[in-house]
Amino acid sequence: MGKFDFRFQSVLNVKEILQKKIEEEISLIAKEKKDLRHQLALLLEERKKVLQKITGHTMKASEYQSVKMYDSHLEKEMLSIEKKIENCEKRKQQKLKELVERKKEKKAFEIIKENDRENFMIEDGHKELKGLNEIAIRNYREKQS
Repeated sequence: MGKFDFRFQSVLNVKEILQKKIEEEISLIAKEKKDLRHQLALLLEERKKVLQKITGHTMKASEYQSVKMYDSHLEKEMLSIEKKIENCEKRKQQKLKELVERKKEKKAFEIIKENDRENFMIEDGHKELKGLNEIAIRNYREKQS
């Protein structure tokens, strides 16, 4: 019985590597998104403290102006982080579409591989039967002689 060698094995290997690369990229994007959400939560907490400080007690106009500018800065930071989160989500969706395509491509090659393996096994079985038939014919002829 011969050894099966898939003719497109190198292509299948590349498809698997590309699929793993995209899965890693999706994982990195998810981690980045999680970190951004954490930063956003921290900024939100800080902004709550600032708003409590503004409404909590009386303060000088210069101090109020300074705190209000800090609050405005925090709000801009939060908007920036929210945009980054949206960007991460868009990139993640794009990578998920790519992953689906890569999986389809890989699956197609795996089906080809399985069909080739089945054909190889059938052909190998035919060769083995042919060899056994030749041996049987040779033995029969030797007995006849």
